[in-house]
Amino acid sequence: MTTIDTHAHVFLRGLPAIPTARYVPDYDAPLAAYLAFLDGIGAEKGVLVQPSFLGSDNSFLLAALAAAKGRLAGVAVVEERITPEAAEALAAAGIRGLRYNLVGRSPEVLASADARAMLAMAAPLGWHVELHADAPDLAAALPYLRGFDGVIVIDHFGRPGPDDAALVTGWAADPRIHMKLSAPYRVRHPDIRGLAGRIVEAYGAERLMWGSDWPWTQHEAVAKAAELLPEALGLDGATIAAMEATARRVFFGAG
Repeated sequence: MTTIDTHAHVFLRGLPAIPTARYVPDYDAPLAAYLAFLDGIGAEKGVLVQPSFLGSDNSFLLAALAAAKGRLAGVAVVEERITPEAAEALAAAGIRGLRYNLVGRSPEVLASADARAMLAMAAPLGWHVELHADAPDLAAALPYLRGFDGVIVIDHFGRPGPDDAALVTGWAADPRIHMKLSAPYRVRHPDIRGLAGRIVEAYGAERLMWGSDWPWTQHEAVAKAAELLPEALGLDGATIAAMEATARRVFFGAG
């Protein structure tokens, strides 16, 4: 059992979706339900990631962080540059990273003037950059972050296909890269426990974290909380404890 969940989303029906949204949930996933989920699995803290369909309007995320009174940290989406003062306000509100969802998008977005400006602000604030894409697209995106002097977090095992295990474990050579062992149902690799073992061996637990991916959008019918816990991946207690320490360092500035 881990006491920190590093990947979840909260939202309500009717929130304004961006025109390019690939998917918009037709149900509510409120903060109270997520906090109840954390209580149910014995987790002390959690991390809310801005849902992609809301774009750069982080207001609902920020309201949830405020309501949680320090129990949660956040990862924002900021597609257009903001002022340093606005970035500092986000940090004060509990934002600890910037997310780029590259599914269906060119990695060249990371080379835009807005992205470069945000990346320059991120590292001094102690923010990480979080990437979500399939493994081959992540491989194309990572060179754009060569000059980023901070932690890079890869979502969902790096979303490898059947032949991509060596690709995602190879990124371990870059000490900035951390990975979330989350959402195994979004991974097309046939042996998820074997993949998890290879990732632990390559990265070491000090660069890995666990996330529930609550409320399991588009996979609600198949996701079962007990099957998503780190123990279900075959991880031992020492590895899970070390991953928890990593999560505290990256998201809560401890450890």
